Amino acid sequence: MSTLILIADDQALVRTGFRMILEAEPDFRVVAEAKDGVDAVDAVRRCHPDVVLMDIRMPRMDGLEATRQILHAKPAGPPRVLMFLRQRPRAPAPPPALAQLSERELEVLHLIARGLSNAEIADELVVSGATVKTHVARVLAKLGLRDRVQAVVLAYESGTVAPGSAPLHDG
Repeated sequence: MSTLILIADDQALVRTGFRMILEAEPDFRVVAEAKDGVDAVDAVRRCHPDVVLMDIRMPRMDGLEATRQILHAKPAGPPRVLMFLRQRPRAPAPPPALAQLSERELEVLHLIARGLSNAEIADELVVSGATVKTHVARVLAKLGLRDRVQAVVLAYESGTVAPGSAPLHDG
């Protein structure tokens, strides 16, 4: 049985990153996302998650107040709420392997980190899906990564991409 998860964060990139990481695990299922505390409270009522990943700082209603309302409204078996204080640490020096990427491969890495699929990357760069597949394979090989999830993590941890630095592609 999967653990049902709600992700509440005002930044789409952060939600996408968490979703990608969590959905790579067979025992987790993201059932909803919320862009602020008001949406989080509503989503808990609708989706009945087991766990809520809650950002503290959000517009309309912060994570602390949303957590209070969630726990007050659902006294019998409320979800577990995990709150994060997202501080912007200094970005570590980028791994040397990033210097091996061509300009186009670096661009593909940025688009992967924004949560775009190969088809969406192809549309964005005006290239074929096969070309994107080749670029993605080269990025993973040059960086010694197993999959796209590891690429996203490396992009954020290295400071190559910062949360909130680019909006998610609308299609």
